[in-house]
Amino acid sequence: MDRRAYLLNMRKAGLLKGQKPCFITLRQNLGKIYNSGSADFIMSYRNGILYFQRLSLFFRSLKPKLDFEVHTGRFVEYRFINKNFMNTLCLYDKDGNYLEIHYQKGNLETASTEDNIQRIVDILKENGLRLAEDEN
Repeated sequence: MDRRAYLLNMRKAGLLKGQKPCFITLRQNLGKIYNSGSADFIMSYRNGILYFQRLSLFFRSLKPKLDFEVHTGRFVEYRFINKNFMNTLCLYDKDGNYLEIHYQKGNLETASTEDNIQRIVDILKENGLRLAEDEN
């Protein structure tokens, strides 16, 4: 099943927690916000909260016990890291903690994820999120 059909089925079943759903991957890093291993999620946004709904590795079914959420008010800066087939959205809080959101890019199936991530960032920018300054 392709991503659009999967999201449509989730919408019909009332399983999406937020709006602007995106297929993303989170990996363990030193950012102290997500500390588990690498996993795929559907990220969505509603009322100042990013929802992360965990997907199983093989069957792509939801694993609700592993879902979590993050209040967006904690983030003060963001940065996009562009690579060939993957992009990363980094969200930073005032304490130096960060969340790296990895997502595929560059084809028809990933276009809605790319668009929705940009829409979420635009909403967060309206609420005070700013572009991180270069470290150089």
